[in-house]
Amino acid sequence: MSDVQIKRADTPQDIADVRDIFIEYLNFVEAFLGQSLAFQNTDTEFADFPHTYDALFLASLGAEPVAACGIKPFNGKICELKRLYCRPAGRGHGLGRKLTEAAILAARKMGYTTMYLDTDHGLTHANSVYESIGFRDIEKYYDNPMDSRFMALDL
Repeated sequence: MSDVQIKRADTPQDIADVRDIFIEYLNFVEAFLGQSLAFQNTDTEFADFPHTYDALFLASLGAEPVAACGIKPFNGKICELKRLYCRPAGRGHGLGRKLTEAAILAARKMGYTTMYLDTDHGLTHANSVYESIGFRDIEKYYDNPMDSRFMALDL
């Protein structure tokens, strides 16, 4: 098994790798759902990337970047876990859980008290990871035309 590394993405190369993974994630989700995610204002997000995020996280197997996620401010003491995605080459190593746990720890240190996320009901593995960490179902917290699952974790 290759060496697994989880780190905060701070260097220009790390940020470029996260951006590439996020774009791959958007393409995956749009293909999976058969629907555009333009309602999430992704054009604006990537025009000002990474400045709309409080923190970015990158997972690598050896020297290969394979997964990423970010923390975005939402409202006051509430943040949002965004764009958690693992490339096929990185699956099966627990990277989704490790990235989520790194984001939770960082959000606590930043003073957030709650973390939101939205996901699709069909992403059963991701849903089971979120549930096992302690995320619970909540009401829709933003205007989303899809039948998404909305979750929160008290930090």
